[in-house]
Amino acid sequence: MSAFADLHLHTSFSDGLDTPETVVARAAALGFRAIAIVDHDTVDGLADAATAVQRHDIELIYGVEISASFARAEVHVVGLGIAPADHELRRALRHVAEARRHRAQTIIQRLVDLGIDIDEARVMQRAGTGSLGRLHIARELHALGVTQTVQQAFDRYIGSKGRAFVPKPTMSCDEAIALVHAAGGLAFLGHPGVGVTVRKRLPQLIELPFDGIEVYHSKHSPGLVKVFLDFVQKNGLLVAGGSDCHGGAQNGRLDIGKVHVPYRHVERIKEVLAQRAREHS
Repeated sequence: MSAFADLHLHTSFSDGLDTPETVVARAAALGFRAIAIVDHDTVDGLADAATAVQRHDIELIYGVEISASFARAEVHVVGLGIAPADHELRRALRHVAEARRHRAQTIIQRLVDLGIDIDEARVMQRAGTGSLGRLHIARELHALGVTQTVQQAFDRYIGSKGRAFVPKPTMSCDEAIALVHAAGGLAFLGHPGVGVTVRKRLPQLIELPFDGIEVYHSKHSPGLVKVFLDFVQKNGLLVAGGSDCHGGAQNGRLDIGKVHVPYRHVERIKEVLAQRAREHS
């Protein structure tokens, strides 16, 4: 029987709706052999996920998704196999969290200036102890009835063409990759098929020390998956990917379970991680 993994899942510690315990239980119920939690710019949910997998027959790979920039384009660097306690990684992510809070406060003030009665405290409450993001603001706008959907909040107000948009402060792609490597992990280019900008820059991006790319994603068509599989084979890169599920059901169905990464790719990732560990021991 074939085994599969989902190496791109989010929890309530960033902008997901579900706790790590719920995410782990759901993945186990769906029959996944392995998962990776890759919350945005935080590793704080990994301890709870590690506790949860002890109650289920499923393997956990420690991860993180770091927002970065390359040639003025936003790029997501997915780290897999990281050491969550790494001091430099945590220091950098704390700095990112501070920048996120400042950005959110600026966006909220712009919304208030537009006459929208949005309360900063309620947005912060939505984020809880997690990494604050625009999705929390979008959910609050929807809850207030300012927009008919969460996506409409991005389209009208806080997306790149919205009236209250504030650019995201990001570290360079080189810095994000270096942080992942220093924390003992492997760096993957996140969902290169989402949007056209990153895909166009793919030949330049893989000149950076990426270890692989996310071939599989809920927004990658079967044809695009084949293109990326051919690409990684030609360039000697590792394969990763997953559903990018944030817990919100779309059309009555969660994203988790839509993407099945063959477990052989997890085995290869673990082989390379073990090899790197031996080289640095």
